Parts: sequence; C-alpha cells; structure tokens
Amino acid sequence: MHVKYLLHNLPKKLLVLSIVLFTNIACNQIKEENRVLFKGANDSLLIIKIPTASCENCQKVIEEGLFFEKGVKQSILDLNTKKVSIVYNPNVTTYDIIQGSVAKLILKMPCK
Repeated sequence: MHVKYLLHNLPKKLLVLSIVLFTNIACNQIKEENRVLFKGANDSLLIIKIPTASCENCQKVIEEGLFFEKGVKQSILDLNTKKVSIVYNPNVTTYDIIQGSVAKLILKMPCK
C-alpha cells in the first residue's frame, strides 16, 4: 500500500519540484551590466541597495516602476552588485519619495 501511495503522488511531487527548480534557475542567472548612467549638471544620483534582487524579472520590476516615477530620468539595477542607481531631478522629486517607491517595487519582485 505504501508503494501504491508513492507512485500515485509521484507526478504531483515531480511537478512541484520542477517548478521550484525552474524558479531558482530563472532567478539565479546574472549577466554582466554594461549600461551607463547619464547624469546632467543639475541632476542628482541616488544609489539604493536591494539585496533580494536576483534576476532579470526583478530588474524589470524596479527599472520599469521607476520609469513612471515623476522626476526620475534613468535607473539601472545592477544584479551583480544588487544596487539600483537612479538619476533624478531634485526639483521634481526627493530622496524620500524615490526611497518609498523603491520599497513598494521591492514587494512586487519575484525573488524575495
């Protein structure tokens, strides 16, 4: 009876294991960051550490979310350093506003 139970539940267990492995593999492939920030004379630069950022999907959530933040001109999340560099106009937004936006975006990242 014990063997029957194991054989009956094996496909479910394999499916769960496959999903877990796929998620871990997808969230652990990091490419070298080659993009460059462009900061004007009147712009400010803010760098925030995001220790849980581990994949391109995390990068996409943070960078696309910051794209819609008023005053933010550019952002790059380097997955190797786990730091997001943000160029912004200090006349339009503030450190605190951007910090709050990043905190909300972190909650939307797939890798936690």
